[in-house]
Amino acid sequence: MRGLNLKRNPRQWRLWDLLSAALLAFVLAFFFVLVAYSPLGSSRSSSSASRRQAVIVAVRDRSSVIAAVESGKLAPRHIEICPADYVDYMPCEDPKRSSQLSREMNYYRERHCPRPEETPLCLIPPPKGYKIPILWPDSLNKIWHSNMPHNKIADRKGHQGWMKVEGPYFIFPGGGTMFPDGAGHYIGKLKKHVPLAGGVIRTALDMGCGVASFGGSLLAEGILTMSFAPRDSHKSQIQFALERGIPAFVAMLGTRRLPFPAFAFDFVHCSRCLIPFTAYNATYFIEVDRLLRPGGYLIISGPPVKWAKQEKEWADLQAVAKSLCYELVVVDGNTAIWKKRTGDSCHENGPKLCDESEDPNVAWYYKMKRCVSRTTYVKGAYAVGDIPKWPERLTKAPDRAAVVQDGIDVFETDRERWARRVAYYKNSLKLKLGTAAIRNVMDVNAFFGGFAAALSADPVWVMNIVPSHMPSTLSVIYDRGLIGVYHDWCEPFSTYPRTYDFIHVDGIESLVKDQGLRKTRCNLVDLMVEMDRILRPKGTVLIRDSLEVIERVDRIARAVRWKTVIHENEPESHSGGKILVATKEFWTHGRCRWDESRPD
Repeated sequence: MRGLNLKRNPRQWRLWDLLSAALLAFVLAFFFVLVAYSPLGSSRSSSSASRRQAVIVAVRDRSSVIAAVESGKLAPRHIEICPADYVDYMPCEDPKRSSQLSREMNYYRERHCPRPEETPLCLIPPPKGYKIPILWPDSLNKIWHSNMPHNKIADRKGHQGWMKVEGPYFIFPGGGTMFPDGAGHYIGKLKKHVPLAGGVIRTALDMGCGVASFGGSLLAEGILTMSFAPRDSHKSQIQFALERGIPAFVAMLGTRRLPFPAFAFDFVHCSRCLIPFTAYNATYFIEVDRLLRPGGYLIISGPPVKWAKQEKEWADLQAVAKSLCYELVVVDGNTAIWKKRTGDSCHENGPKLCDESEDPNVAWYYKMKRCVSRTTYVKGAYAVGDIPKWPERLTKAPDRAAVVQDGIDVFETDRERWARRVAYYKNSLKLKLGTAAIRNVMDVNAFFGGFAAALSADPVWVMNIVPSHMPSTLSVIYDRGLIGVYHDWCEPFSTYPRTYDFIHVDGIESLVKDQGLRKTRCNLVDLMVEMDRILRPKGTVLIRDSLEVIERVDRIARAVRWKTVIHENEPESHSGGKILVATKEFWTHGRCRWDESRPD
């Protein structure tokens, strides 16, 4: 009997090689996808099961998944939990993406968002040991270490009074690099030259804020400070600020205008922010000038103000300020204070003025101009000293309300409407607004800021968002003494996960639709997953819209693990529609069921 012939003919070998190569290519492609969809790189501590879940959702046909979630055809709580190393994930400030971009003018540290199909459709888990945040005002001085266990700032800046570890807490003595004796002592020095008391100064911008102790201390003076810093090597500066209950968001002064309207801030502050104000033909100083009200104050503390080996830079800074008609009020040690004059006439011999048609309020993904914004472009009173003091300015219709037709009348109607609505929220819906349980609030579609104004007596601050495709009403919000930013809700917001206690949405469908073209710009599922990312466990979402939209929202809410209740509108409402109130339950990565054992 002949033995078995184990040899293959050449054609068989070629077929075998092709099959082997195909199998190898499949394995390599799967591995590439596995790595590519991890925003922070591979983590040995991540469970392979949770990573596999997130990857499956990331590479799945998103349109099919989204349609299934919206229709309710898939089981509740369908959207998976992200891998554990997504705990601090910010899609538009992803270090992996940023590291590949140009460093010219800090372009790589600005917002750079992935396309929706590149973003894993999963829910961000809290870190191990996460606890419900300490309530305001105690949170100003201490927070749970386990909620953001990043010790780098405490290790490097502890001797300057930034923060330190003490038992289960991070403690914040209130210091900073330029004020190691505490922000209170530093503010006392500034008061000698800047009218920080009495309501003349209300809105401030703190650039490169660190953990925002300066802005936190100004709250005692009735001054509301918008603090910002980029995501950098110190890790989580802005996350610390928000955990403390201080207004802040992630941003970088790079190639684009900051997302604020013109002439919004009563004073601008830089304490060792290291912004090269005179570089690139003084572009950064010119951007600060766009944001500062006439009659407002600019304070720069630290380099290059009378700083060793930076004499030229200090001379250049003074020269630019003078060319922009800023009055040098005082130089006190390494702190310089300027006052911005009113009018445009003094600019004849300085940097050129922008064209008369150039709108200085446009600031969403808008490249910075190397020309000075004309104060005459904006009509009415908005200079420091010309607008009412705080708190009178909160309820008086600003001249800039004329940005919409019949703006003064619309303002009064809006103010009265939101006073009724907030009273209904508190008294009939029994929401915790006005209690220590809610500190950080976001109004996703703010218009004139009426919702925030109705909360002005409560221990909260409100981040007012004016969608970039809506009428540009953010200047009205700042004239009222409130704060906020422009944003497009088809993209993630520039903040860390778990940073807001309460999210308010009036007209959620308008955020994803182009009203003029009646065309859908993006989808509600991505928007609500993003809202879940920035909402703290046990946090609340309130959404107002038509019955049809609320029913869709309710289906999506169940898919992102929210507990929902649908209410009637307040009795005085003539707009119809419904109100959905949702609570984000406290779940953990290893415990997929709602965790009712956690403290309220």
